[in-house]
Amino acid sequence: MITYKEIELRGIELKDVETLNRNIGEVEINPLLSNAYYPLSSMGGEEFLKKKLREVQEKEGYLFSIYIEGDGPLGLLELSKIDWKSRHAELSLWINKGFRERGYEKKAAIAALHFAFRELGMHKVVARCIENDSMLCTLYEKELSFANEGRLREHYFHEGRYFALLFFGILEKEYAALFGTTEVAINSCGVQSKPETSGLQEEHAF
Repeated sequence: MITYKEIELRGIELKDVETLNRNIGEVEINPLLSNAYYPLSSMGGEEFLKKKLREVQEKEGYLFSIYIEGDGPLGLLELSKIDWKSRHAELSLWINKGFRERGYEKKAAIAALHFAFRELGMHKVVARCIENDSMLCTLYEKELSFANEGRLREHYFHEGRYFALLFFGILEKEYAALFGTTEVAINSCGVQSKPETSGLQEEHAF
């Protein structure tokens, strides 16, 4: 578990599928589902989680439920597409409608960045958002000071319109300058930066 202020990032479990099915199928753009905009069936949600859990076991990514004290789960956060040689990963997050724009997105992202840079040894974390997702685009570029690294024009089609896909990135040294003194607690996370060369066990509890 990773904690920052009132935010907790907990390793996701299959029992979270009910919350996933109830909330992640909102018609709005969901970054964790890439180009999927439609509600998942219960089977679809379970298969989604099983796929993500396999990626965790193979050290290809990490998926967390986002909790706050006394409430949750209120969303999901993922570090995916981990490249252990070049040391970069992709950050995605999604918050339930009722909890958005209260500062939870930024706190959850800071906790995840701390984990990526301090525990996994990443050199860079990237993120992307659809141009009409003002919450995420503002979060990455304005609140977290990610650099704008590119734009794919008219890349996603949704509800009769095309939208651009925007790319952002932050380097470890940039994170250290901005948030290096942030107090983030990581418990029961024996995670190695290069699993193929580590003597640690392959399975870890979050």
